[in-house]
Amino acid sequence: MNKLAVGNIVRVDDMKFHEIEGGFGKNKKAMLVKEIAEIHGRPLFKINQLINDNRKHFIDGKDILDIKDSPLAILLKDSGIYTQNAINASTNIYILSERGYAKLLKIMDDDLAWEKYDQLVDGYFQMRQVIKESPDSLKLQIQQERAHAMLLNAKTRQFKLLMKTIKDKHLSAIAADVFGITSLEEVTGQKIDYRPECGKLYSAQDLATEIGTSRNMIGRKANAAGIKTDKYGMTVLSKSEHGPKQVDTFMYNECGRAKIKELFWEVGDRK
Repeated sequence: MNKLAVGNIVRVDDMKFHEIEGGFGKNKKAMLVKEIAEIHGRPLFKINQLINDNRKHFIDGKDILDIKDSPLAILLKDSGIYTQNAINASTNIYILSERGYAKLLKIMDDDLAWEKYDQLVDGYFQMRQVIKESPDSLKLQIQQERAHAMLLNAKTRQFKLLMKTIKDKHLSAIAADVFGITSLEEVTGQKIDYRPECGKLYSAQDLATEIGTSRNMIGRKANAAGIKTDKYGMTVLSKSEHGPKQVDTFMYNECGRAKIKELFWEVGDRK
């Protein structure tokens, strides 16, 4: 028997158990039948009975080890897996290799059992082999996953900051929705088809060009008449002409466009 080592608790999906190595060869992983029973939600004595009823199919040293009467049982006590009383009361304390575990599942003949086995093969039994055979690719994978996690954290912080901006700005309800959707697109990189229905909007420059005046004059007329309200348009955030900072910008709807024209026609002054 190769030197057995009991390691820390391993978690694979919703399963947890102790890492065991060395019983079936260097770097070969194994599992305690006691913990296999817990993973599959079956009484330990039932699993032991299945093994004992089919013991001739399990090859010692390749599929199975019984450490009940070996000094290795002390490892299980020191690791807190078994108490001394539990060891004394046990007829067998079995450890299975990956191959032995597969034989046990064949006996159990349970779809859920095979699902658990697939997860354990990918996430536990083959883990050391992948590290040994492809250290460079595994290292690259870890770096990529870490970079992805850092990017996700940065985007999450960015989105929280953007959403806080909405609260700090005097945006209409529709403008806040549009800003929220735009911010989400910017953070996730995914296009969102939905947009609140708000009709066509015109900037002060659009109206200035149409009427034949300046953008500043449009703003002065609008402020004087007090028409920068939801009835005539909405306040949105747009990039400043003088830097990356976002500034409040009032966009006029059709009603606002008509009202601005009316204000200019009233005084006959487009300058």
